[in-house]
Amino acid sequence: MLQDNYTQDLPIFKGVTVKYFRESEDNNSYEAFIEMPVKEHHCPHCGYTTTYIKDYRLQKVKDLSLAGKPLKVTISKRRYICKNCNSTFTENNPYIKRYCHFPQRFYFEAIKETFNLQSFSAIARRFGTSVTSIIRWFDNINYPKAELPSCIAIDEFKGNADGEKFQCNLSDPVKHKIIDILPNRDSEDLCKYFLDYPYEKRAKVKKVVMDLSTLFRSVAKKIFPEAKIIADKFHVIRIVTNSLENTRKRIQKEFHDAKRKWFKRSRRLLLKPEYKLTDEDKIELNRMLNSSPELEKAWLLKEKFYEIFRKETRTEAKRELRDWLLLANQLSVPEFQHCITTFTNWSTEIANIVGENVSNGFIEGSNNKIKVLKRISFGFQNFRRSRNRILSLI
Repeated sequence: MLQDNYTQDLPIFKGVTVKYFRESEDNNSYEAFIEMPVKEHHCPHCGYTTTYIKDYRLQKVKDLSLAGKPLKVTISKRRYICKNCNSTFTENNPYIKRYCHFPQRFYFEAIKETFNLQSFSAIARRFGTSVTSIIRWFDNINYPKAELPSCIAIDEFKGNADGEKFQCNLSDPVKHKIIDILPNRDSEDLCKYFLDYPYEKRAKVKKVVMDLSTLFRSVAKKIFPEAKIIADKFHVIRIVTNSLENTRKRIQKEFHDAKRKWFKRSRRLLLKPEYKLTDEDKIELNRMLNSSPELEKAWLLKEKFYEIFRKETRTEAKRELRDWLLLANQLSVPEFQHCITTFTNWSTEIANIVGENVSNGFIEGSNNKIKVLKRISFGFQNFRRSRNRILSLI
């Protein structure tokens, strides 16, 4: 029983003979010596079978760690000689492929690590190999163009790859999946990309969600004639809240220091929806609004704007938005002039938000993860590599 070689049963040494397996003298690693059993081999040149051994060659390779310690393997390779054509060849070895420096599972585990949020340098340190090797192995991965879903979301992010400052993120907001990463945000290049899909596939896209970008809207109208363009609710409301904040900042400059600081500390009450205010909040809010009639107008416009999204149909929402624009023109708060211009141009897309449960939430979150990946990797110069890394990660 004590003579049994249990090392032979390890899955990593399947198909080979283990001559010894031991701990190194410094106790920092494991060492193994393996060889193939002698058997007949077919000559790769003439097909003749032979068992004549010409010589032996030793190859030292590094395997994955075992129990937290590196595994160093020495392989004894036999070279056979064919008596028919007098050519020599090396025996086949299931442990490691020809011309490889590591076992196949070593490559698989290293590439699998690139699917996590970490840099190539961190992976190289963990596996004890060079950064260029990790990058070279990863570059064998390539993702083809995916099918277009019925609902897509599009947004830009600052990628700085291949000389282009911005890249585009194309995602499925329903299944929470990135469809593709595009090299730039040029309208002509975007149209070329989407026109590679036949019209039948583009016609299946029924919804396109985006922030208030006229560039993306013009492309969507040309490429997806059957789709309904929906403005992202967060970006729409943010324009209103920013206008309210700018009004507060302008007005509080006229106050003395104590009141100005109190105004700044209490700004959350202005942004909070009225139905969420407690009785104490309402008392504080009234004190703020009584300090400036213009601030009261801005707060009223903010609350009235929320009513648009409480409507049940698009027609009612569009009518409510039209009434809001008339009210904003009558109240004439300077900071809301940008809202009036923008919402007039995007009235249809804003009304389309009502009754829909899709937004740019996922794509904004994935853009944030892309920025983290870019930061820990100290940027990406190669667009193809950055695209494959993003699609592997998210």
